[in-house]
This record gives sequence, C-alpha cells and structure tokens, in this order.
Amino acid sequence: MNFEKLVNSKINVFADWIIRLVTINLMVIVCSLPVITIYPAISAGYNMFHDYTKGENVKLFSGFFGYFKKDITRKMLIGFIIGFSVTLGFLNVRYYSTILETSPSTFYQIGYYVTLALLAALYAVSVCSIVVVKVYPRTRLITLFKLSFIIAGKYYFRTLVLLIVNSAVFLLLIYPPTAMIFIFMGVSLVLLVDSLITRDIVFFLSNFGDKND
Repeated sequence: MNFEKLVNSKINVFADWIIRLVTINLMVIVCSLPVITIYPAISAGYNMFHDYTKGENVKLFSGFFGYFKKDITRKMLIGFIIGFSVTLGFLNVRYYSTILETSPSTFYQIGYYVTLALLAALYAVSVCSIVVVKVYPRTRLITLFKLSFIIAGKYYFRTLVLLIVNSAVFLLLIYPPTAMIFIFMGVSLVLLVDSLITRDIVFFLSNFGDKND
C-alpha cells in the first residue's frame, strides 16, 4: 500500500467516525425529547458504539432505530423507575437540607448523608444498567437492578470513571460555546467512552450467563 492510499484510508476512517458521532448524537437527543424515551435512546446509542468498537459495520439509521424500538416499552419502564427514584431522592435531600437550615440535628444530618449515598448508588446502578440491558434485554427488572448493583461494586474503579465521564457532559451545557459541542457530539463522545470502558464488563456478563444456563 502506497503512502497516498494509506493517508486516504485514515482520512476516510476519521470521517466515518465524525459522521457516526454527530449523527448518533442528534438521533439520541431527538429521540429523548419525549423524556420518557430517554433511556431507550441512550441504550440505542450505547449499543451502536459497542458494535462499532468491535469492528461491526452497523448501518447508522436502521441500526440505531432497530435498537431504539427493541423492547422500547420495557426500557421506558426502566427509565421511569430510575427517574421516579431519582426525583424521590432529590426531594428527600431538599427536605433534609431545609430542616437542617432551621433546626440542625444529628438525626437529620444522618438522614441527609444517607440519602446522598443512596442517590450516588442509584446513579451508579443506572449507568451500569445500560450495560446489563445490552446483554440481558429481557431479564426480570429485579434481576436487572441486582446485576447492575453487582457490576457497580465488582468494577468499582471503572464505575467511578463512568460516573465522572457521564457527569462531565452536563458541564458542556453551562456555556453557549461548549453547549454546541453537546448538541453535535457531546452525548456520543460519552457513549463511545462508556462502550470502551465496559467492553470487558459485557464480556463478563455474557460468560456469566453461559455459566448459569
């Protein structure tokens, strides 16, 4: 292969990845607009990047919407459970913080920090659940959340990195210039990094299922 062909090949690969990042990012954002479809949209984006990082040449639109529509009702239910739990947790934190401002006590301080810890655990489980749904899309909900909790604990440091990466994307919304990055490829970049970090976790879950068949 001559140098010119090599350069053209590298440019084509780079261009393909830019197109994937921008297109999937826009599809995830658009499909998330009804709010209740946020979880199916994020799951579809994650699955697409998981396939791409494995070298599978999945078609952009048909591949994404295929993943998006697959078990969409179930995924919306998962998203609703997570959203409801997070809302309840934030309301409890607000309740405790309001009380602590007027009448601080050890009891309310314990409740405040316990609630924060539970919210952090819920966040970790929520992120890991995307990986579990990838491998076991139709497992029972209780099993899904149990496996997500186990994965979050087993891969503690990777989970911590996932939480940092997934939280950092929202910082892009603070300033208008970086908000444009969010719109064009912010979500996709996070999902790409997530898929790279969790490849071994997907492998573990796949083998875990084989061992327990």
